[in-house]
Amino acid sequence: REKHQNDLLNFCKKHLGDQYDASSFSVAAIKGANTSKAISDFVRDLNIRMIVMGACGTSTLKEVFMGSTTKEMMEVSPFPILAVPAGYKPGKVEKVFFASVLDNEDIEHLAELVQIISSAQPEIQVVHITHKEARQAKKALSEFEKKVKEKTNYSKMSFMTIYSEDVFETLKSSIEEIKPDVVVMPEQKEKNEVNKMIIRDKVKHMQSCTKVPLLSFPPTI
Repeated sequence: REKHQNDLLNFCKKHLGDQYDASSFSVAAIKGANTSKAISDFVRDLNIRMIVMGACGTSTLKEVFMGSTTKEMMEVSPFPILAVPAGYKPGKVEKVFFASVLDNEDIEHLAELVQIISSAQPEIQVVHITHKEARQAKKALSEFEKKVKEKTNYSKMSFMTIYSEDVFETLKSSIEEIKPDVVVMPEQKEKNEVNKMIIRDKVKHMQSCTKVPLLSFPPTI
């Protein structure tokens, strides 16, 4: 374990270079038969805001049959998960895409998102994709926007609704068009187990195919 911790520390120093600050970093090598459970157990009592993990997609047989650790963590973590795709080159976060279903959970997640990234002052584009008729969709978006502004006074936030019968494909095309630096897709609390599996599958599918970091908030209790 000591060797693994030293290897991890050297890894951080090597790749962070001048940005490495010993007072801001701590490393830990933990042991567990199930990786996602071991991580969850380790961070449960820590004062953290999110977990950052690599998103490798589903390119290997192991991931096809077992699912990646990042995807498993999205199902069990009590903290937000930031999945960073392989080959991603970090830069300034100027634009955030927030996929919303316009419910009260999303209001809480938006407030938390603002606290996490407000120092970067990015534009937050809240996008709702719906198959409802225009008048009904516009009214729902207006009411949601009002509730959000009662919760947070973040000024660089805009709202839009898109009509589509295929939510997932429209979501992908909208992300390609807007070109955000981070995509946010909160997991939704769903009593129906079938719908819950569909929602989680969409989030995990997006984690596999997105070329930018994906932030997933767990359902609020």
